[in-house]
Amino acid sequence: MRLTGLNFSDIPQLDVPLRFYLTAPLFAVIASLMLIWQGDAIWLGRWLPASLAITHLVAIGMMAMIMIGSLFQIMPVLCGAPITIPAVPLVLMQAGLILGTLALSAGFFGWPTFAISFVLLALSLGYFIISLLGVLLRKAGGQQTRVPIMLAGLALAVVVLAGLLLLAGYLWGYFPFAGKNLTNFHASTGIFGWVLLLIMAVSFQVIPMFHVTPEFPRHWRIALPGLLVVGLTSLAVASVFQLSLYYSTALISAVGVLYAVIGLHRLRQRKRKLPDTVVSYWQWAYACLICGCVLMIAMPLVPIQLQGRAEVFIALIIGMGFVLGVIQGMLLKIVPFLITLHLQPIAMANPSAMMLLPDHYSLISRQQMKVQFRLYQLGMASVLVSLLYPPVTATIGLMMLLNWLWIGYNIASASITYRNVRQEMMAS
Repeated sequence: MRLTGLNFSDIPQLDVPLRFYLTAPLFAVIASLMLIWQGDAIWLGRWLPASLAITHLVAIGMMAMIMIGSLFQIMPVLCGAPITIPAVPLVLMQAGLILGTLALSAGFFGWPTFAISFVLLALSLGYFIISLLGVLLRKAGGQQTRVPIMLAGLALAVVVLAGLLLLAGYLWGYFPFAGKNLTNFHASTGIFGWVLLLIMAVSFQVIPMFHVTPEFPRHWRIALPGLLVVGLTSLAVASVFQLSLYYSTALISAVGVLYAVIGLHRLRQRKRKLPDTVVSYWQWAYACLICGCVLMIAMPLVPIQLQGRAEVFIALIIGMGFVLGVIQGMLLKIVPFLITLHLQPIAMANPSAMMLLPDHYSLISRQQMKVQFRLYQLGMASVLVSLLYPPVTATIGLMMLLNWLWIGYNIASASITYRNVRQEMMAS
């Protein structure tokens, strides 16, 4: 593991990222139960109330929840600048995020909760975005990481603004753009702006660090985020002027394919060739990104009557396969790493406690990792089988439920081990 150039002096308390990590599986349970309940109805299109509710439970309650929690850890380590949100505002911010997401999902089913979600999500996400961008502008270093994280933060701001405009349309009949262009822009900027830019920024650092691969070439570290921004900007222009979104989408998808190919090539060049569950997660995630992006480029070739089902399949394979695949793999590295990092100062101050310091695999064992990965693979297999035979679509929700219950168990058991070991260290 390469740790050169990293700063561990300003890392937050362990409970800061863990509270976000432990919340995500709860949203996964709700989303997976909805998938089981809806069954093959999800293939009718992504505009159905249940599809919209599930999408936002996953996008905010799972993806954003874990990514925000991770940024509290990433910023001081990679950029040397912690996100300094005091304890009480942090609790209120997460509470607003949780309740706002639940209210938003309930609103899609006709509950009168859109106004509540508008206020809560605007306040919680707005506060986080301002805090993040403020740190990036004033204090952050590490240009190769700082710039793509800043771009991801700006993309999140645009996603939130577009989402609030859509909510304003539901609440007060205010639609600044005709048709579904704003909705498509909101979704595309969420996945390929906020999410993909942040994954790029982190992967440029953590893949060489954790997996001892060659560094990502500097020209790609600059070109890939830059091309994404160009594609997203052209998407915004096309949305405003009611132009076709296809060419912008095709450019963004091509960048996604290129990034995945470069990432897979880096992983093939790693110095340690031993089997590694997290490497397998990256490989599967990149394969899913390639598949989803190629399908987006080929969408005009799909018969009109099948395009709705194809859109749902793309959303599942990129959302579950790529984004949640990367997140699952990174949690297996990040959680044990953070726990060990927080125990090391105690061990250094008290040499008799050094023997109690756990290694990563005593926190989340190799067997636990393998079970988690197999459940992820079964989930992706269920997506493909359900596309071909929709009556078994409920298995997607079932596999997702089992997968994320296991993830919650892994994180919770590692957290309990940390607490017990810390107590023993302090007592020795």
